[in-house]
Amino acid sequence: MRDTSRLTCLALVAALIGSPLLALDEPAGYRQSEYDAPVPDGVSGGLRIEDEAAFALWHSGVVTFFDVMPGLKRPKGLPEDAIWKGRSRDSIPGAIWLPDAGFGTLDTKAEAGFRAALEAATKGRLDAPMVFFCRADCWMSWNASRRAISWGYTRVFWYAFGTTGWEFNGYPTQRIKPASPGDRP
Repeated sequence: MRDTSRLTCLALVAALIGSPLLALDEPAGYRQSEYDAPVPDGVSGGLRIEDEAAFALWHSGVVTFFDVMPGLKRPKGLPEDAIWKGRSRDSIPGAIWLPDAGFGTLDTKAEAGFRAALEAATKGRLDAPMVFFCRADCWMSWNASRRAISWGYTRVFWYAFGTTGWEFNGYPTQRIKPASPGDRP
């Protein structure tokens, strides 16, 4: 009797997990606020990947990883001639950190920088594989993935668990700094 109850319970949990009532639909545009919130199951035109797939793609050495975790903004009142380097972050080794690429609306400078980084990393190939990530329940990587897809990139992988899942699995990390406009992967 106990096994039957357990199977019934497991079946109910599985049904609820797969229930459309619990699924989060993709927005029509980009997420504009409340970036720290549950994310949808996928991104149209791209492929959501889990921890093991992200590690395998990274281990292959042929996929470019883009970290879009926001960075610290330059403090107001800091003199223009003062050096400001933002912050560093522990991330996936070799990732290119584009801290302004995941917002729902990008200003002209941020959009141009994002496009230039993608073009440099892919050598202009729209079919070059790329992974976008941030951390778990962060819409920044979803926005960045969607934007790359809208620009015609065809092999876009969205790692929804990002550094949260990466670190949980004990995968290696590396201290990275925001990419400069002149950086080339």
